[in-house]
Amino acid sequence: MTTHNLFERPELLDNQTRLILSADAKPKRLIRSGTRSAGFTSSHERPDSALSAAVIQEDDDDILDENAEINNENGTVRQISNLSDEFDYDTDIEQDQEPHRDYSCKGVYIDQCRRHGVIPSTHFLRHIDNESLTIRYCGLKPINIKVMVPSLKINSTITKLDLRDNSIGSRGAIYIAYLIKDNEYIDELNLANNDIGLQGCKALCRILSSNRSIRIIHLDGNRFNDDCAPLFAEVFSQNEFLTYINLSKNFFENETTGRLFGKTLSENQTLEQVYLAWNRLNSKACSYIIKPLATNTHITTFDLSWNGAGLLAAKAINDLLRKNTILEKLYLDNNRFNTECATYIGKGLSKNESLKVLTLSGNPLESSGCYAILRPLVKHPTCQLQIVDLRGIIVNKDFLELVNELANVLKELTVKLGSEREKEN
Repeated sequence: MTTHNLFERPELLDNQTRLILSADAKPKRLIRSGTRSAGFTSSHERPDSALSAAVIQEDDDDILDENAEINNENGTVRQISNLSDEFDYDTDIEQDQEPHRDYSCKGVYIDQCRRHGVIPSTHFLRHIDNESLTIRYCGLKPINIKVMVPSLKINSTITKLDLRDNSIGSRGAIYIAYLIKDNEYIDELNLANNDIGLQGCKALCRILSSNRSIRIIHLDGNRFNDDCAPLFAEVFSQNEFLTYINLSKNFFENETTGRLFGKTLSENQTLEQVYLAWNRLNSKACSYIIKPLATNTHITTFDLSWNGAGLLAAKAINDLLRKNTILEKLYLDNNRFNTECATYIGKGLSKNESLKVLTLSGNPLESSGCYAILRPLVKHPTCQLQIVDLRGIIVNKDFLELVNELANVLKELTVKLGSEREKEN
């Protein structure tokens, strides 16, 4: 019986050829006659045959051997060349497998380094699984921060990230903002001395205003000026989890900054330690910050050293010491306090029962000013003062006698005198 179509007689094909032909049930075209593929001409050709003695070939990827012979008279297959079992055939059934990717913190970091052409940091890889990661004085560029961020986002072990003294700039700070937005495990962040500036400040403060994980943040030495004050004021008023902030060694100076900081700090109910040392705040600005703190019930440590506090601030300190019952450490070194200022500070101390540390080193108090500060304590045995730092101030014999007298009243009090070489931590 004559067969006009190979697909009507699949039993004529061997198993391997049948698999190949079944990969595409509908052949795209018939491109070559059986007589040409077999290498001979037949006088009994039937052009009206269903196959017309043709070999089925799919484009240029036909894997049938050209030595297959077709019987043109009866349309049956006479010979199909043997296909080598050793040949690796590629069919549509086979799918390329995606190469394995490492989704661990180390794997993500190495992949990011490869993508951005950055040499991986061995120190970063060694400490990526520790609770604390410290990279200081390495001159990190923004691109170095960028490749670290994806791995740090998924990291759940690091709780303290210290990148101080790297000059990462505004762009680096923006990448850090992306990090703390998504990471819920880092609770202490140190970005001191990184030249962040205004743009980086905007990015950080926008995240810090609603951040729920950061508790301690160091931002000293970052060129923050009065334009940054409203941004930090928003953080003080909205963040309910931050307990420590260091904004020392920046460029805050005008009275508007003092008003903003004073108002928002007085309302904050979580901050416990605030550092504003080494700025350019004048007497009015300092007084605007200090006076509202009298009603704050959480701040225990306040540092206003190395500013220009002066007389107005001393009057505000008097009010602060009289009313506040929470403050324990007050740092007022090098603030232009003179003898008159010392009088107000002494009056405040006579009513205070919470302050434990008071530093006034480097102020032009003279011996009489130091005397005015400590003399009221002789009649205040419930005073909690443990340290009064007056180093760098020349004192006379009368003051030394007063110190000896106080030793009998306040046995735990230490008055530091002499050269100003060692600083209280």
